[in-house]
Amino acid sequence: MPVSVFVGVVLVVALIIVCGLGAVGVIPSLRGLKNPTAPSTAIPTQSAAHAATLGGTLGDFVQRYGSSIDESGLMYAATLAGQRVLIVVALDDPRQSRDGQAHVVAIDVQVPGDALGMETWSAATADAIAQVFLPDDAQFQRTVVNHGVGGDVAFRIYHSDEMAATFMPGAYSDVAVAGALNYSCNAWPPTPMAASSNSGYGQCHIGIGSE
Repeated sequence: MPVSVFVGVVLVVALIIVCGLGAVGVIPSLRGLKNPTAPSTAIPTQSAAHAATLGGTLGDFVQRYGSSIDESGLMYAATLAGQRVLIVVALDDPRQSRDGQAHVVAIDVQVPGDALGMETWSAATADAIAQVFLPDDAQFQRTVVNHGVGGDVAFRIYHSDEMAATFMPGAYSDVAVAGALNYSCNAWPPTPMAASSNSGYGQCHIGIGSE
């Protein structure tokens, strides 16, 4: 499985957010990204293919969720499946997109900072929240379970022709599978006890690529 890492400006943005808000729950676990760039100050136009999903643009997210709640332009507040959530997105380098625009390559959606430790999701609710961000043509392929020290994490692998048509092959953490995407959900903040119980979900990560 790809390892969660911060790179480029996403790391800088996340550190600024943490310092400004004093909340440990706003750092996204964005993995397998290459050379992300800072968002333009101009709002991109709505993309024809994706709307506010993986592969969309910042303009799509603004149209769906309103203005970003911080200066980075990468963080949004919403209510999904009856739960208040914080949405944090990461962009690709425009050179990795076939149309030359910056597209969303990873999304973390989680319990907002003021509800950490107080609000959690069931497994069904976590799945419903994550699936909001899948492209319309995403087709389920399989589930892969990663057996880690902190507990088992299930990665649900999908395929999307829209993803294959949006990103250059080099944008994927798994370059052999064009159009692959996945999501996984876990406790947040993650703790061994919460992970091993398979309950108390509070974060989902949705990203391009597969195992």
